[in-house]
Amino acid sequence: MQSAPGAGTALAAPPALAADPLVAAVTETAVRVLRPDAEHTAGAGVPRTHLDALAACGAYGLIGYEPDPAGGLTARQVVREVHEVLAAVDPSTWFVWTQHVPAVKALLAADGPDGDALRSRWLPALLDGERRATAGYAFLRHPRPPVTAERVPGGWRLAGRVPWMTGWGLADVVYVGAVTPSDEALFALVDCAGPDGGLSAVGGAAPLWAMGGTHTASVELRGVHVPDARVVGRMPRADWIRAYDLENADAQPAVFGQLRATADFLLGSPPFEELGLRLARRTARLRTEAYALRDGLPPGEGTAERLALRAASLDLAVRAAAACVAVTGGRAVQFGHTAGRLSREAQFHLIQAQTTPLRTETTHRLLPDLDD
Repeated sequence: MQSAPGAGTALAAPPALAADPLVAAVTETAVRVLRPDAEHTAGAGVPRTHLDALAACGAYGLIGYEPDPAGGLTARQVVREVHEVLAAVDPSTWFVWTQHVPAVKALLAADGPDGDALRSRWLPALLDGERRATAGYAFLRHPRPPVTAERVPGGWRLAGRVPWMTGWGLADVVYVGAVTPSDEALFALVDCAGPDGGLSAVGGAAPLWAMGGTHTASVELRGVHVPDARVVGRMPRADWIRAYDLENADAQPAVFGQLRATADFLLGSPPFEELGLRLARRTARLRTEAYALRDGLPPGEGTAERLALRAASLDLAVRAAAACVAVTGGRAVQFGHTAGRLSREAQFHLIQAQTTPLRTETTHRLLPDLDD
């Protein structure tokens, strides 16, 4: 097998983690199938065959996977490693694939008899990748969310526009959020090609200058009917916003995957190999601290420290990617060059799952001690 991201550096997966069956299968697929086409994929778009390969290696079953207890690993370690590897090797495919995760998490967490029925109906096909989900709900944080849910006999009618939906045209199911008249956040599953109708992409949007290969579109919901049997959850929107902000205070594995990729790039750019090794060591220390904080404290505690560590990881990712451009020179500004892609992707991480507290922490980190 080709080298895994970060091999030979402080960012390499420990032997026990690298040997986990799911980690090994995903890593092999990532370096054999995804990595050779990463530059083409970033421009032309994620092909369905990439998602088929991830389904075949078990990546769609990541949430709910339990490693062998004899190996001493936790499920959380496996989840992080899979995200890091995919984000390092092919961020466009990683971002399309990761849209599947919220639907699976929500189904696994759904309560009561309705939750059991939802899991029985949806989970088997989602976990083996036979059916693939995308998601649209971050807009629920806006003061006036653009998708609403109106109560109708036997269910809900959804209307409005999802500003950003990744993987459009590749997904079979949408896990979508909407706001009810009583300011609840409602989450439901909608068949992209089922009897619900009313789902369509909106044309005319400007192309993305980062992560443009992710099939991201604005999607209109025109009176989409969702039966009660496909409502995954409801809660006060204020409660959901608090939970969302707390969840996204932590440093994200994908950013550490990005840093693995930049360290690898520098290692392959003589005479900057030592810089790559130093970047890997700095990233590994930051990653250890961030993951330990998340594992050691319950949600809601240590929020300031979590935000500081996430901002530090983003700052390091942006600077490391800029270094890749600097060592490359003029070629880096051409589309199709890895250094330029890494720089654009680092910028993308600044806005992915961004919250107001994170925006504040990150900008202060990026521009410290400015004098008037």
